[in-house]
Parts: sequence; structure tokens; C-alpha cells
Amino acid sequence: MEARIRELRDAGELSGLPGEGRPLPADPDDEAGTAWAARHLVRTSGARPVWTELRRDITERRLRIVTRLRAHQSWLERRQSLVDHIPSERILSEVALTKQGDERVRAEVAQAIAELNALVRHHNLVVTATSLHMPTATFEGLLEIAHATRR
Repeated sequence: MEARIRELRDAGELSGLPGEGRPLPADPDDEAGTAWAARHLVRTSGARPVWTELRRDITERRLRIVTRLRAHQSWLERRQSLVDHIPSERILSEVALTKQGDERVRAEVAQAIAELNALVRHHNLVVTATSLHMPTATFEGLLEIAHATRR
């Protein structure tokens, strides 16, 4: 390899390249000592600890649930407005439809929260530092977040 580099240098193939004559940038892994190769490999491969991927997934799922709750609250408000303006003979049927829709969404959200909390528990088992543990979610807590962000 060194012979080939000498050939290229002697032939002038390496002249005029960007950065010519400047020192190479410092290696961020120089201070790793005997662990240099491992640290360099992890840094350059883009590998991440399992818990960071779990944390990202948890955050995304939590956001989707809050977004769903926000949309559901808007739907409930529209349904209430409808009930306020319809003839009295249709009120009971519309309220029953609203209740069915609300129960269906609450069941879907409860399932999503159960799946989210399973990920949170897995995350908290993987992460040994309790300061990095994540709290489990509750329907009421996420509903409160959905209400707070709408204002």
C-alpha cells in the first residue's frame, strides 16, 4: 500500500487535492487507548444502544396516542354541537352513537397504552441508570397532555 502511495505521489496524482499540505483532522477516538478499535467501530457504524431505539419508539408511540386523543376530543366536541342543534327525537340515537364511538376509541387507546407501557417496562429493564427510566403512561395522563397542547 505504501509503495502504491509513493508511486501516485511521484507521478503527481496526489497534487492539488483539497486539503493538501494541511494536517489530518484529529481522531476523536485517540483517547480511547486500547479500546480505540471498538470505540471507532461503534462510532463510525452508527450503532446505537438498544435503549435509545426503545426510547425513540416510545416517544413516537406516545405522540401518536396524544394525537389520536386530540382528534377524538375534537370529534366529541363536534358531536356535542350536533346534539345541541338537532330535533329532540334524534337526540337519544345520536347520543348512543356518540357513546359507542367513544367506547370504541377508548378501547383502542387503552390497547395502545398497554403496548406502550410494555415497551416502557422493557426500556426500564435494559437501562440500569434509574435516572434514565421512563414513567408508564395512563389514559388520564395522556388525555391531560392532549387537552393542554390544544389550548
